[in-house]
This record gives sequence, structure tokens and C-alpha cells, in this order.
Amino acid sequence: MTLTHRLILLVIAIVMSMLASGAYYAIDATRDNISDEIKSSARLTMQLLTAALISGTAENQPAEQQILISHLQRLNDIRHLNIAVVRGDGTIIYPFSERQQARQLSVPGWYIDLVKPPPAEYRKRIASPLIGTSEIVILADPTDEIQDAWREARSIVLLIVSFTFLCIILMAIIIRRSLQPVNEISTGLGIIQSGDYAARLPHFNLPELNRLSQQFNHMAQVLDEQQRENRQLNKRLLSVQESERRHLSRELHDELGQSISAIKAMAVTLKLQTDGEPESADAIIGVCNHMYGVVRDMMNRLRPVALEELGMVTAIERLVDGWNDRQEECFCALTINSNFDGVDEDTAITLYRIVQEALTNVAKHAAAEKAEIRLERDANGLIALSIRDDGDGFDQSSRHKGMGLLGMRERVEALNGKISLASEPDQGVSIDIHLPFTQKTD
Repeated sequence: MTLTHRLILLVIAIVMSMLASGAYYAIDATRDNISDEIKSSARLTMQLLTAALISGTAENQPAEQQILISHLQRLNDIRHLNIAVVRGDGTIIYPFSERQQARQLSVPGWYIDLVKPPPAEYRKRIASPLIGTSEIVILADPTDEIQDAWREARSIVLLIVSFTFLCIILMAIIIRRSLQPVNEISTGLGIIQSGDYAARLPHFNLPELNRLSQQFNHMAQVLDEQQRENRQLNKRLLSVQESERRHLSRELHDELGQSISAIKAMAVTLKLQTDGEPESADAIIGVCNHMYGVVRDMMNRLRPVALEELGMVTAIERLVDGWNDRQEECFCALTINSNFDGVDEDTAITLYRIVQEALTNVAKHAAAEKAEIRLERDANGLIALSIRDDGDGFDQSSRHKGMGLLGMRERVEALNGKISLASEPDQGVSIDIHLPFTQKTD
């Protein structure tokens, strides 16, 4: 669950708690108001009836009783009261009226249960000259009060719910807008994590987030500068390494190669002598030929002659052809679709070394039957090198990167390029490299 959703749910929980508390107190107050209203009406009605009964006379009793009944009927129309008058001998002078209960249908039962006060009955015994000793009975009927309370509560609840819903929507919009910088910070951190230290955050209105933005930008700037310095250092180290390889190749050719050639010449001369030992001479010649082949392979690995004399494309083609000749269980298909004339020496040697290292890894670790190397320029003019095999592959999360892959990454980053590696068990390995095309300078 995101922080935005958590904050919105927290606001909703607080609002609902406040509404629940308010509803509890409102229901309690409504119940008390209904009870007070009923009690007040019952007391007033009881006083009026008592006064009417006591003030009557025994003369012209039927007419007086009829007037009394008329008064009772009018009083019985008072809301939430039901009146009866009973003589002391049990004779009912005026019975309870039959109430129409249809009005209760518009009020939910749960609301009636919440606000309905306890049943109330009010009795008073009086001695009246009109009807003798009798008892006034008043039953409380809160139906009308509950109906009025429900109408008011429904209107208020609808207003509160609408207002609350609007507040929650506005709060959600405010929270989302306030937390938008957090998403930008998270995106920036993801870019930094991928190795791109050029990411920068904008100015934020909130002071706390703006300070975080400034610290992020300072960190990214320091990392970017360190990365550029590391790339320059790697580039110089690789240049020194290639220079040393060139020197070693030259030394092998000038010193060891010439010495082997001299030994071979002396062995041939020894073989031609009549008193010589042909078998020993042949053995020496064979050893010299083997050593010369080994030295030539070492010279080619240290500094391929074809790279300097014939160019990068031909050197890579010869490298792949030689690798295919030595491999019996795997074949590498090479595809070069673009013109790379004029590419600078650093880029050429980097591409050659990457292909060389990739073929070495395929031969040693992949157990592949087929490999594919594709070299071209993409739509943006960058050099695109892709290397794939159908070998065993490996789990990138559980295997440490070897020196070969690390060397590839260092060479690519030294030229401001990008490299990506994809591999899964039994799915082979896929390497994609993009380098800027740099022209050779005279």
C-alpha cells in the first residue's frame, strides 16, 4: 500500500471516528429531547384535565359529561399522547383512541430502536363532582417526535456525508499533489541506481523536500564527477595496458622470435652436415616450429597484427574464423552490417577485445552449440554490438561477475558507452553494448 493510500485511509478513519462519536451524542440527545417533550406534554395535559374535571358540577350531568368528552377528544389530538378516563368502579368514561401507525413506516426500525425512550405511563386519581372518583391515564406515544427527529437527522446526515465526501476528495487531491515530489525523488534514485548520475531533481515548494532535492542533486553531481574521473582513469589504464601489450609483442617478435629462427637455422645446418645427427636436428627443428607457433599466438593475443594492418572489421572476422576452426561443438555466426572505416583506435581495440573475451567465455563456460555476434550502427549512429549464445546461462542474482565481464564493463564505460547483460539458467547469455562512434584523428 502506497503512502498516499495510507494517508487517505488515515483521514477517512479519523473522519469516520468523529462522525461516529457525533452520531452517538446526537442519538443520545435526540432520545432525551423526545423524552422531555413527552413528559412536558403529559404534565400539561394532566393539569388541563384535572382542572376541567374538578371545575365541573353535578347539575345537568349529561350535558357536562358531553362537554368533558369533547375536551378529551381535543386533548387526545395532541401529538404523542393517548388519554383515557376510568371511574373508580372500573367504568371507562373515555377509552384510549386507536392510533394510525402508518406514519412509522417511513422511519427505519433501527432508528426507532436507537432513539425511542422507555415506555411511559402517567396516572392521576382525582375526585370530581362531575364523574366522581376517577383516574386519568396518559400513555406516551413518541411516534410523531421520532418521525420529526428522523426527518431532521436524515437531512443533516445527507449534508454531513456530502460534505465529508467532498472533504475526502479534496484531501486526496492535496495529498497526491503534496507527495508528487516523493515520486520524483524515487524516480531519481532509480536512475542513480542504474548508474546514470546525470539525474537531477527540480525545485520543490515544500522546504523539507526542497532541502532533500538539493542534497540529492549535490550527491548526484559528486557521483557524476567521480564517475567521469574513474572513466578517464580506466581509459588511461587501458591505454597503458595496450601500450604494454604492444611493447611485449614487439619484444617477442624481435628477441624471442629471432632467437628461435636462429636456433632453427643452426639445426638445419647441423642436419646438412655429413657427420651430424639428423634425428637430433629434426627434433630441434620441431621444437623451434612449435615454439614459433606459440610465440606467434601470444603476439596475436597481445597485439593482433590484423587490427593495425587490415582494420577492425577484418581483424574481428579473422578472430571469429580462427575461433570456429578450433571449436568442434560450437559455431559462431558473425554479422557486420555497417561501415566502420575511420573508427578511432580506442574504439576498435575495445570492440576487438570484447569479442575476444566473449568468445573465450563461450568456449570455457557456456557449453553452447551456437553463438551469434552482430555488429552494426543503430538509428542514433551509435555502435551496437550484441553477443548471444544458447548455452547454460546463469542466475545473475546468485553468481558473482567474473573478471571477463568486469573487464568488458570497464572498457565500455571508459568510452562513455553502455552495456547490459541478460542471462537465466538454461537460457544462454545475451550481451548488448552501445558505444559512441568516434572518428580517427590524424
